[in-house]
Amino acid sequence: MSEDTRTLALHVLAYVGFQKSYPFKSATRNSETEEPATYRDSLSVVLSNILVIIILPAFLFQMPILPAKFRQIGLALTSFRKYMLDQLSDEKRLIAEGRPGSGTLMSNLVRASEAQYGAAGVNGDEKTVADNRPHEMRALSVDEILGNIFVFNFAGHDTTAISLAFGMLLLVAHPNIQDWISEELDFYLETTEGEKWGYEANFPRLKRCRAVLVETLRLYNPLPGVPKYTGTQSRVIRSGDQEMTLPEDTMVVANLNALQTHPKYWGEDSLTWRPSRWILESSDDKRIDMKTRLGRETLLTPEKGTFIAWSEGARSCPGKKFAQVEFVATMAAVFRKFRAEPVLKTGETPAAAKERVLDVVKDSNVELLLQMRDPDSVRVKWSRRR
Repeated sequence: MSEDTRTLALHVLAYVGFQKSYPFKSATRNSETEEPATYRDSLSVVLSNILVIIILPAFLFQMPILPAKFRQIGLALTSFRKYMLDQLSDEKRLIAEGRPGSGTLMSNLVRASEAQYGAAGVNGDEKTVADNRPHEMRALSVDEILGNIFVFNFAGHDTTAISLAFGMLLLVAHPNIQDWISEELDFYLETTEGEKWGYEANFPRLKRCRAVLVETLRLYNPLPGVPKYTGTQSRVIRSGDQEMTLPEDTMVVANLNALQTHPKYWGEDSLTWRPSRWILESSDDKRIDMKTRLGRETLLTPEKGTFIAWSEGARSCPGKKFAQVEFVATMAAVFRKFRAEPVLKTGETPAAAKERVLDVVKDSNVELLLQMRDPDSVRVKWSRRR
């Protein structure tokens, strides 16, 4: 499950960032000494080895005395940068010719910079994308654009893939919740195929799918804490009648999982995965038609400061809506026509299988991000809904 969600998230980023589309297969390489064949494979190697890349200087990956794996990382870094520079040159050329861009993330970054700060040449200059003119804000440099692309890829891949894996296995353990979201999907998406689904028309209406996302993040947020800094001045925190002064240059980390499972805010069942807690005006009364029932439902807005899965304020996650849409679209594409259940072990009952799946979900640890220790120990069977 986790490998499949990683592949899915990788493909979404490859298409959104560079309009590269691939068959749904795992990213593979023929040899640790060969250059990754595609943008997807390069990105896969980079993301899989991000801690090593952050710690070690780039030139080390080119040294022949290092193991083959390190040289493979170096080849992936070189290949990934080349893909991005080629795309950057293409976007600059399209702008210079007065033609519409590709609509990718790269295209939007280049065009936003160009529109505000002037047109750029297409000579491959890597210093700046737009004129370097005196202004309190300046155009993005090439390295800044590439850095933003990489951050979006890094921040948007593992976090979304891990959340999808958690959400999928929790749904595997709760077939009744699969039925619950399928009711919504059947009603709103009955007459349209996936390629015709529109964001404006359908995303706001799929409240139950969004409830699955936020309830999953409430209990299993990939980012266990959000670091904040006081900066060069001391800060005063007020809570009711109490005040606390934090000195300058101090890091404060909010414990998301403790905050988002506190019974004071989430009730006595705060440790229970229950997506319906996010739906107001929910009703199972079969005497009320589905249109009326779904129309009455609204998504809960939690008390400020009690749910900060994407952080809050001016520095909240810029990929929040992207992640929400990707998660909901995946739920819609999969559970509109299919059901998922655990593959039973010899002599195992469905009830025991459910407990086994939940044990795997709960057996989580932090490896840069919070994730399941052994999610692939659960095999999942998919079948068409009747």
